[in-house]
Amino acid sequence: MNAVRRLAAALVTVLAGGACMTTAIVEPPPQVAELEAGIRSFLREPLLGYEGNIPEQSRDELAGASEALARGEVKVARGSAETLLDIDPTLLPAAVLLAQTHLAAGEVEQAVDSLATLLAAHPGYTAGQLVYARAAERTGDAVAAYRAYRGIAALDDVAAERAAALEDEAIRELGGRIAAALDAGGVSDAAAALEVLREWAPGETAAVDLGRRLARTRGDTGAELAAIRELVAAGDAPLEVLHRQAALELEAGDARRGLELYEQLAQRHPGNSEIAAGLTAARFTWRTRLLPENVRELFEASSLLRGDFAALTAWLVPGVRTGPAGGTVIVSDILEHPHRREIAWLLNLGLMEPVDAAVRRFAPDNYMRRGPALATLLRMPGRIGGGAACVGEAGGPAAEDLDAVCEAALRCRLIPEPEACRPERAITGPEAVEALRRTLHLIQ
Repeated sequence: MNAVRRLAAALVTVLAGGACMTTAIVEPPPQVAELEAGIRSFLREPLLGYEGNIPEQSRDELAGASEALARGEVKVARGSAETLLDIDPTLLPAAVLLAQTHLAAGEVEQAVDSLATLLAAHPGYTAGQLVYARAAERTGDAVAAYRAYRGIAALDDVAAERAAALEDEAIRELGGRIAAALDAGGVSDAAAALEVLREWAPGETAAVDLGRRLARTRGDTGAELAAIRELVAAGDAPLEVLHRQAALELEAGDARRGLELYEQLAQRHPGNSEIAAGLTAARFTWRTRLLPENVRELFEASSLLRGDFAALTAWLVPGVRTGPAGGTVIVSDILEHPHRREIAWLLNLGLMEPVDAAVRRFAPDNYMRRGPALATLLRMPGRIGGGAACVGEAGGPAAEDLDAVCEAALRCRLIPEPEACRPERAITGPEAVEALRRTLHLIQ
């Protein structure tokens, strides 16, 4: 029995020793991965360029993990980074170390995602920006990569080299993004990106043109005109831009210059109907700048009187003052009126009529209604122009035939839609000016 006990005790001892031996050999050696040559130069010590405070223990852990990563021990370095982040999730150098392990393992999307927001407030953090830039470059995002490289180019030779290599591609890609944002109506995104592009490529034609597009989308005519002038000065501006410059000079810049540009464009492109229409409008606009003050005041009138309408028509349609008079029409109630001369011109051309021929009364202080106003304009092609097929019957419809007047005005594009005729309503200053502008296309 004692022999059996001694044998059992010996067996327990052997088994215990075997267990101790088994425990001693379970830990495998660290796994080592061969780092790509194109990756190693982007893995800097995580504290490089970091300006925050780091506890001494964390510094030592980061330094050791960085050395392990340099040896190819990616899992060891990642474990250290994760441990440090468990202790302090805001420890940015630990996040950078973790991103470095992602880059070393080829997990470039994870590297970008982990640092994109964190590094926004640290443009000069060399180690962080370098690993982020390389990861972004590997994902094909030249804009993000170039931005990060550029921010530390003065601090790091590798970053400077990569920034120079990516510059043209990044500028093209950013320009494409701005154009796409404008097409999609993303004005704020386009504006923010354009500021970056102007910083990267000041004076670049593409940036100036995108600025022109943004200004037009915003309705900023001053900024749009300034951009167009810069494009034109640089040379090779397309016809669309030249045409737009002429229109904007007329609207918000130098009206005389706008007229000159339209005249030059009309000479170069005699068959272009849009330019021809623009030239007619330019001449009209220029004419409005030369009007007497008492006539210009009528432009904004909430309603026009018959004498007012006669004055606007006489001054804005050059043929009224020079056209062949059909005869002399005498009325007795305009002798003291400030626009008696203009009223007489329209009466003698047959463009307007007395309200009561029997008593020779013109009634210059009565409202000018839209129906008779449109009838006056429809008579112009036959009286002082070469005629217009859209008018219909010779001389235009009678002012009393309101339906015929409205139909002819619509055919001749004096009004945009039938509902816009409203023949019984008094015509306003802006309405009269616009209708007169449209009429010029029928007589020139």
